[in-house]
Amino acid sequence: MLSIPRGRVATYAQLARLLNTSPRAIGKLASANRLPVIVPCHRVIKSDGSLGGYSAGDINVKLKLLELEGVKVINGKVPRHYVIDDATLMRNFRELLNYTSSNALI
Repeated sequence: MLSIPRGRVATYAQLARLLNTSPRAIGKLASANRLPVIVPCHRVIKSDGSLGGYSAGDINVKLKLLELEGVKVINGKVPRHYVIDDATLMRNFRELLNYTSSNALI
């Protein structure tokens, strides 16, 4: 989730492909997030563009956070052009892993 930049979103399915798991597993992981603003689970949406759930409970908080970051939600859905592409998501993920490994953060 830290690989998704501000103003963009990724789908549960994209993260599932990245981590070789299921979208449901990603949803379960996101729902257990205890630091929802620091670990931006609000940037994860369903494949159809709808918001899905939110670990802080109130979906309106997820909506407001996305809007504060410049993501428009129209009729309950995020337009496709806000969805990060798989290659960029993978690149960001690898950069984050390299950074944390070399700086002993994990």
